[in-house]
Amino acid sequence: MVKVTVKWNKLKYDDVEMDLEDTALTFKAQIYALTGVPIERQKIMGVKGGILKDDANLKSLGIKEGQALMLMGSADEVKEPEKKTVFMEDLTSDQVEEFASLYPPGLVNLGNTCYMNATIQCFRQVPELRDALKSHQGSAIRPVVNSGPLVEQADKITCAMRDLFGLMESTKKPSPPLIFLNTLHQAYPQFAQTSPQGGPMQQDAEECWSQLMQALSTRLRRKKDGSSSIAPSEGSSAQDIDVVTELFTGDMNTSMKNSENEAEPAAEGHDHFRKLPCHISANTNFLIDGLKEALQEPIRKQSPSLGREANYIRTSKISKLPYYLTVQFVRFYWKQDTKTKAKIVRPVEFPIVLDIYDLCTSDLQKSLQPARAAMEAAEEEKLQRERERIKAKALEDDSKGKGKEAATDSMEVTATTPVTQASTPTSYHNNTGKYELIAVLTHKGRSADSGHYVSWVKQADGKWLLFDDDKVREADVEDIKKLSGKGGGDWHMAYLCLYRSLNYDATASPTTTDAPTSSTTTTTTSS
Repeated sequence: MVKVTVKWNKLKYDDVEMDLEDTALTFKAQIYALTGVPIERQKIMGVKGGILKDDANLKSLGIKEGQALMLMGSADEVKEPEKKTVFMEDLTSDQVEEFASLYPPGLVNLGNTCYMNATIQCFRQVPELRDALKSHQGSAIRPVVNSGPLVEQADKITCAMRDLFGLMESTKKPSPPLIFLNTLHQAYPQFAQTSPQGGPMQQDAEECWSQLMQALSTRLRRKKDGSSSIAPSEGSSAQDIDVVTELFTGDMNTSMKNSENEAEPAAEGHDHFRKLPCHISANTNFLIDGLKEALQEPIRKQSPSLGREANYIRTSKISKLPYYLTVQFVRFYWKQDTKTKAKIVRPVEFPIVLDIYDLCTSDLQKSLQPARAAMEAAEEEKLQRERERIKAKALEDDSKGKGKEAATDSMEVTATTPVTQASTPTSYHNNTGKYELIAVLTHKGRSADSGHYVSWVKQADGKWLLFDDDKVREADVEDIKKLSGKGGGDWHMAYLCLYRSLNYDATASPTTTDAPTSSTTTTTTSS
């Protein structure tokens, strides 16, 4: 890590950090955050070779501490807002109350608890999870009969989340998650760590997400007939369905092949997963690339045929798709020289509609093909109808003398995902390999031990909301797309994404909102 000086027009930026382990593209994203000059317009001079190229290896350029760099390029134009900005402090108490009632409630930050608040808001977006929690009959203060400490802790977490969700449904004001936080600290003491100054330490939101999922999986059940979950005095039976497994868990087939001895038979296996990791390397630009890299990884282990450690390639393919898919961007890693958990700030673009057909086994792909083909045919039919409607309107406008401008207005047709209201499915599956984005948990900062977490959640009406602890505001799809990381480590960057299945149902009667979400599918059902 070195600090350089960047000169741009009449401005001068001193002590700009440059991580020589990163690529030039990452540094340019940092410059964009400082100056507003888009990456594609940047010309950075003052390095070996003249102009800094996107794929340059910073370590090989011999950049020294305090080196001066020259930036050329124009920043994005800042447009005058159409409406005058009204600040919250200028509103009356009645106006503030009315404004707050428009959105679901936020959660009060109780001291570096943004990691927990952001996780809770993402979980709350899953209606099936909310319903299962409502019917859970346990008690946060009464222990489970004939159970060990792990089951008792899991039940307390499950009950505390149920009670917190209930509190959030009963008010529009920000809720203080005091009881839930205390329960989390008791069940998992690592989240109760304090700094040398005595204050609560920042924690990893992904670790919180995974621990809560594990706790819910241990205790949250529903009957096959849809009746309420088991009471704490009862044991689980074969008739009980693990809600987390039903909604969030997929299966994988794995193959471990010795790279140093082709004669050694591959070791076949089968694993469950609740999230897919997206590995981020110097060549990772898109989510699907990182997912593919994570499913084919090199490892070292003891070889029975060679009698020593050898190199293996572990290849995984999805054999069963979850209904809800969680994706983790593997952004944090241990930096040995500084003894800190550093952050990979490379931008990685993720789609609003994710297609993971290529990550599936051949057998699963075959089972997905009929619904995928029907979905594509329905989409093409809908687009054709829309083209004909626009063409007819253009001819009508022309005949009425409205001119070419009116006749050619909105001639470009794009695919949309209609909002559908389908009945509750009897089983939760995915029949297309496609998913729609419903929540993003982001991290702002350059270290796992600092920074700030927030969540971006899609509502039932298709609108997006930003939950920043107790503050809630509207967002749009363009805001979501900016979370890929092009703003650098000092802007919100996607860490966890939650996707919901896009299933094709030939019997569904979708109704489209006035502002449908742009994507590549149609005649779909999300439940």
